[in-house]
Amino acid sequence: MITFFKTPKPKRFDYTPQYYDARKEALKERERQIKQEMGEADEDAPRVSLIRGQMRRQYEQKIKGRANRGSGLRLFVIFIILCLLAYYLLYL
Repeated sequence: MITFFKTPKPKRFDYTPQYYDARKEALKERERQIKQEMGEADEDAPRVSLIRGQMRRQYEQKIKGRANRGSGLRLFVIFIILCLLAYYLLYL
């Protein structure tokens, strides 16, 4: 059966719980302070523009994929229906 308007499938909820360990956080903070005192670069520094750019590209790819997925087939079916309707009106 051909449907022109598809209902979106429910989104999956993918959640992995994160547990807080105070000792581990204190150790990481201490390591970061020591590296900063020694003059080494901080590897855990947030790279906001990099993360934002990656998220934007992923979002745009999802939107393009959804838009292009069924549009060609739908256009073809509508074209065939219009051709049949025109044939029916002109020749019968």
